[in-house]
Amino acid sequence: MSESMVRVERDGNVAHIWMARPEKRNALNTELCRQLVHAFESVENDDDVRVIVFGGEGPIFCAGQDLAFTSSATLDAWEEYRVWNRRIRDKIQYIGKPVVARVQGHALGGGMWLATCCDLIVAAESAEFAMREIHAGVHCGSAHILTVGRQRAMEINMLGRRIKAAEAERWDLINKVVPDDQIDEGVKEFTDQLVVLPPLGLKYTKVAANLLLQTAGHYTVLDASPGHPYLFLTDDSREAKLSFVEKRKPVFTGKRPQR
Repeated sequence: MSESMVRVERDGNVAHIWMARPEKRNALNTELCRQLVHAFESVENDDDVRVIVFGGEGPIFCAGQDLAFTSSATLDAWEEYRVWNRRIRDKIQYIGKPVVARVQGHALGGGMWLATCCDLIVAAESAEFAMREIHAGVHCGSAHILTVGRQRAMEINMLGRRIKAAEAERWDLINKVVPDDQIDEGVKEFTDQLVVLPPLGLKYTKVAANLLLQTAGHYTVLDASPGHPYLFLTDDSREAKLSFVEKRKPVFTGKRPQR
């Protein structure tokens, strides 16, 4: 049996789903994404669950992709990871219950994707967000362009810099910033309001929002995902991962993969 990387808890009408790899900073690999999909499915049709809280155990919400996995992955393994990574993001966004993200420490790369797929986001004031794909030799395309607008989205996706929680709140990337030691109280303020609201009304609020995103072409870009498999094969992608492991500054060349 696979190692358990996810923990599910119930508190009345609220289900808490935790990424449980604190020793790996809840970094994402194929198995964690698969287990998260199954965890969300386990509460999806439970009428007693009205709200889902999504968090990560330990000091870090999620550090993004697990470079110990992706640095040695074959193209087929990388593609399988991307499939399950996309599935968990879709599951969070499409599930017919409100999902509140509880973000502490870092939400980087895939971790930021997961957080911003949630309906509401509460972050500790020391939390940081970043789309780091550009530093890994790949890309995150149009991420968040419909949330913060083109210029801010290009800043996020081209520079890959870390954005403090207060700045993320000003940009409307997240809903609420609270002191580090009050994050659970901040999450509870939302869940207490949500559990007493009409479940079908909340469900179809999400349906309507997702229809608008589809109309705007958001999912078309995600489905096309131009360049990802190609970029995975480049020298720059390998150099990004190797330099991280060797704890040195990467040197990018822009060379195309050899046939």
